[in-house]
Order: sequence, then structure tokens, then C-alpha cells
Amino acid sequence: MMRATDPSAAHDALPLGMASFPLVPYSNRIGHGRFDWNGRTVELEPNFPPEPHAIHGTGWTSAWAVDVVTADEVTLIHSHKSDRHWPWHFEAQQRIRLTEHSLTIEMTAHNLSDQMAPLAFGHHPYFDADQATLAFDAHTIWHTGDDGLPERFETPVGSLDFTHGQAVADCALDNGYAGWDGNATIRWPDRPLQLAIHSDMPAAVVYIPGGESYFCFEPVPHIINALNLPGQRPPMPMVAPGARFTSQIQFEATDA
Repeated sequence: MMRATDPSAAHDALPLGMASFPLVPYSNRIGHGRFDWNGRTVELEPNFPPEPHAIHGTGWTSAWAVDVVTADEVTLIHSHKSDRHWPWHFEAQQRIRLTEHSLTIEMTAHNLSDQMAPLAFGHHPYFDADQATLAFDAHTIWHTGDDGLPERFETPVGSLDFTHGQAVADCALDNGYAGWDGNATIRWPDRPLQLAIHSDMPAAVVYIPGGESYFCFEPVPHIINALNLPGQRPPMPMVAPGARFTSQIQFEATDA
């Protein structure tokens, strides 16, 4: 159901070849790595050249320490100190649990700085695109420009509306959706099981590259470039000193 990890990606720790990777302390892009914060301009070093933006945060390319391992569960820790990629201290935790029919990822990001800070945590899974149909309900789609940043939003209609399901082979998208109700389903017509996705996050990014064997449905806590779109919802979460941001995703295999 999820894309198999490429063996070379596992050996060389290359996240873009994995089945999924974490998005912390933010999701997707921050335009040109720059945003205003409490009267000052924060500038982040672009981390995915030649992309001009800061993208996906620090957790996706960092080594995570293994904290706890059992037969069906692992807890991973990422500790970040203020640097040119993110100026606030935080510690992130992924608690990953398997059952016979489900995978659950519980995510926590702890603000270790001495001031209020933007801090969020999502995930970027890849799925098998072969004959797949994706269904989910959301109020708004953000259209992106040539620079990969959102320009305008509207109610999704036609091929952009996944309420009743769309074959991913008929789509080519890289868009953020807001007002997601936290439930999605992926079906494959020749398989006995389907995948139900449940999350407490209010937004999602859909990435369907034409001609590839995979697609992405990413539960995320805020819209793309949220720090440069004040007043738009869902906004970038703000976390007080010592407080935590938490989120969760469950992938459940059910009868088709």
C-alpha cells in the first residue's frame, strides 16, 4: 500500500526514497526561507537546492535517536538546537506502533526555547499509485504558482474534488487542501484490502506527479507557506515556552 523504500535510500539515509518521512518543525515550503516574526525578519538557509525556499523543516534530513524499541513499537527522538535552518530549540518525538492491521504515528514537538515559537509536526507518506483511487473531503484547495507557493484558494470542484474519489492516474497535482475532515481512503480495485487514513490534522498536501509509480497524501497541521499568509487557516501553530504540539496519523487496512 505504501511505496517500498528504495534499498539505496535506506543505506544512504535519503528521505525522498523512503516510504514516509517526518515534517518538523513545519510542513512544505516557507517562501524564500523568509518570514516576519515579532517585528523582525527571520531568514532561513534554503535546504533543498536549487529550490529557493526552505522546505519540510529539519527532521526529514536529520538522524533520529532510537529511544525505545519493543516488538511492535519504536520511539525516535530528534533534538534541534537553534541554527541557520531554524532559530528555536525544540525536541521532536515519533512514537510508531504496529498492529496486525494498522500503523500509528504519534508526533510530539516540544518547544525548548525561552519564547513563543512556531512549531508543528506532520508526515509525508508515499503510496502505490497503480490503479489507486483517493477519496477525502476538504473545504478549500490552494492553487500554487510556478514557484511552488500558494497563490489563491477556492472550493475544490471537478477533478480537484476528491469527495467521491478520484483515480490518481487522472490527476497531476501538487496542492494543499484546507478544512480536511481528518479521514481519507485509498482503494485499489484488484486488492482485497483498502487503506483508511485518520488524523487530527486539519490540512493535507496532495502530490500526484504524472507518470510516476507513487503519489503522496500528506496530513499536515497548516497550509503551505503559512508564516507568510497571516489570517489564512489553518495557520502555523504557535507554541509557548515549555509547551508541546501534538498530532497523530493512523493508517488502517480494512476490507475493500
